[in-house]
Amino acid sequence: MNNTNYFLLRRLHSLLGVFPLGVFLFNHLLTNSSAIVSAQFFEEKVALIHMLGPLLPLVEAGFIFIPLALHIAIGVYIALTGKIEVGSNIPYGRNWAYAFQRWTGWAALAFIVYHVVHLRFLHKPHMYDIPFSVELGEMFTQTPLAFIYVPAYLIGGLAVIFHFANGLCTFCMTWGITVGPLSQRIMVWVALAIGAVLTLLLLTAMFAFIQIGLDPAFGTEEFIQPLRDVHRSY
Repeated sequence: MNNTNYFLLRRLHSLLGVFPLGVFLFNHLLTNSSAIVSAQFFEEKVALIHMLGPLLPLVEAGFIFIPLALHIAIGVYIALTGKIEVGSNIPYGRNWAYAFQRWTGWAALAFIVYHVVHLRFLHKPHMYDIPFSVELGEMFTQTPLAFIYVPAYLIGGLAVIFHFANGLCTFCMTWGITVGPLSQRIMVWVALAIGAVLTLLLLTAMFAFIQIGLDPAFGTEEFIQPLRDVHRSY
């Protein structure tokens, strides 16, 4: 591949990582973290999304799955053809950032594939049967593999967040938004702040679902039925 095509490919890759995937990541974590208010509050947010009805699969395909597949395919190509130069003096910090970007990219890929296949396709609960908050609360506290799910989701989530936050710096450099050392340093701090916010949302969401799963009434009909009713009311 010539340099022009490779440059355009990197632009497309970085663009997809921010729009729409970065926007979706923020919205996804924000929605999940709303469970800290209550399971019912979270189910209301989920119900709003599902009001799209038959349009939902099209929206998911157009704004999530197709961009994600393209981002992954291009990212794998870049990772397999690029060169990590950790220890180089030009520039040392960015070489380490590039290395971690690649390593967290592989970790994020494994986590996303598992997360999507497990919760979206193989074990997708129906909100009229098992509400999503109940499914997630059970996964983190009641299943025999809960001791694996919790650290796996924490590590996977952090890998996705770092990959996105550090990718913002690459995005700004690739698109000519940050062209000088000062603007690039400022962008690093902006990316760190965004990463911190996303990490807080991730931890809040996980804590919320663990709290739901540890509720003494968890799993009873009195606990589940009001959550089902939320979806039926939309």
